[in-house]
Amino acid sequence: MKNIKLIVAAVVLVGITFFISCDSRTQQDLEGIVTNPTYTNNVKPILDAKCVNCHSQGGQQNFPDLDTYQNVVDYQNDHGANGYSNGGQGAPSLLCSIQSSSCTSDRMPKSDAPLSSATITTITNWVNNNYPQ
Repeated sequence: MKNIKLIVAAVVLVGITFFISCDSRTQQDLEGIVTNPTYTNNVKPILDAKCVNCHSQGGQQNFPDLDTYQNVVDYQNDHGANGYSNGGQGAPSLLCSIQSSSCTSDRMPKSDAPLSSATITTITNWVNNNYPQ
C-alpha cells in the first residue's frame, strides 16, 4: 500500500512539473511589470519569443526587422511613440501594434495570443525610459 502511494505521489509530481514547464508565458508575465527594463534583460526575450519569427531577416517579407536593438529603436523612433509614420499613414509603431486598443492597426502578434498587460507595460516603460540597452 505504501508503494502505491509513493508511485501515485511521484506521478502527480512529474505531472505538475511537466505542466509548469510547458507554460508559454514570458518571464515578465510570471514576474509582473518591470519598471526599469533594459533591452537585453527584458525586451529582447519578449521580442525573441513573440515577434522575430516573422519580424527578422528570415521572417515575412515587408515586415520590419525587430531582431536587433538598433532595428527596434530605429523602427520605434521612425514611427513615433504611439502613432504612425507619415502623419497617420504607413506602418504603426511597435507600441501601437501591441496595444490593440491604441490604434487601428492589426494587433500583434497576429498568430498568437495578445501580449499580457504586464508585458506591454514593460515595453512601454522601456520606450519611456529612452531605450536602455
